[in-house]
Amino acid sequence: MPTLLLDRQKCLRNIEKMVLRAAGQQMVLRPHCKTHQSAEIGNWFMDFGIHSITVSSFRMAGYFASAGWNDILVAFPFHPGEVKLLESISEICHLSILVDSPAALPFLNHLSGQVGLYIDIDTGYGRTGVRSEDTELIEQIITKTGTNRHLEFRGFYCHAGHSYRAASRKELDTIFLKSIGDLEQLKSQFKTLSPKLVFGDTPNCSIQEEFGEIDEITPGNFVFYDLIQHALGSCGMEDIAVAMECPVAGRYPSDERIVIHGGAIHFSKDALMNEGRPVFGRLVHRSQEGWAEAEDEVFISSVSQEHGALEKCGELVRKVNIGEPLLFLPAHSCLTVNLMRRYQTLDGKQISTLNG
Repeated sequence: MPTLLLDRQKCLRNIEKMVLRAAGQQMVLRPHCKTHQSAEIGNWFMDFGIHSITVSSFRMAGYFASAGWNDILVAFPFHPGEVKLLESISEICHLSILVDSPAALPFLNHLSGQVGLYIDIDTGYGRTGVRSEDTELIEQIITKTGTNRHLEFRGFYCHAGHSYRAASRKELDTIFLKSIGDLEQLKSQFKTLSPKLVFGDTPNCSIQEEFGEIDEITPGNFVFYDLIQHALGSCGMEDIAVAMECPVAGRYPSDERIVIHGGAIHFSKDALMNEGRPVFGRLVHRSQEGWAEAEDEVFISSVSQEHGALEKCGELVRKVNIGEPLLFLPAHSCLTVNLMRRYQTLDGKQISTLNG
């Protein structure tokens, strides 16, 4: 069976680097837990003095609140179907939510506890959020929030997710500078409310040096990194802290092709494009420290539900045996973790996740 391996030491180094990066800019690191989804790994952050986190759902918020986290931001726009879960979680921790429409606010009129509110700002990603230039709508949300004694307006949140589509460092810088500039303009316009500015995407949080007036950063993928982050320049290959171990299911020397037990339900359908071809995983070799780059570049180039195919494998197809485990760095670690549900550390320890 495919196994998700975790290099604890690499993971801890990644955490420490981001902690120091935030501290150097006098910012709070509020890491996003959607990548690791694990209470045990969450404890590793606590060991570095982290006291607040970000999550992607109220279910995840409940999981981490039960694990002892007391300051949680749900970075997904609130909708009325979540109100009961919101209420129950807000009774056991300091909870903050995102809103991007005044229409969501009436469903929060009957809260029993205090809940923080950030306005989700769209600086160009185009997924969710109020467009940063739509200050009239932003003011409507703030005004309506002020009529509910159980809601506390805390500031503006931005996830610049379009950074993941950047084709160059120059494009990343452009996305970053616009996002920071838009947030700072909102902070100035609504300065009487002393709003916090919360910003987060792993590529920019990993490479930028000046964060202006940002108060908190919320990257998540940096805990493990992956091939997509490496392509963006966020990390080195040596920083990727998870790898998929998949047994060889078939070998076809005449085609120089290997098929592994490891497909879309293990790696996901997310791929990195390399010279016009999709890459779902990259072969690495076992080493004393865990794994190291292979001499030849061999990729998982296609996936079905259970299987992955390695094309143009050269001599590798004649060296491996059926059933032999091969190691691959994933294209997108967040989705791989969500699908695999648990980790195995290099010393054989099992670590569960929210879904495990």
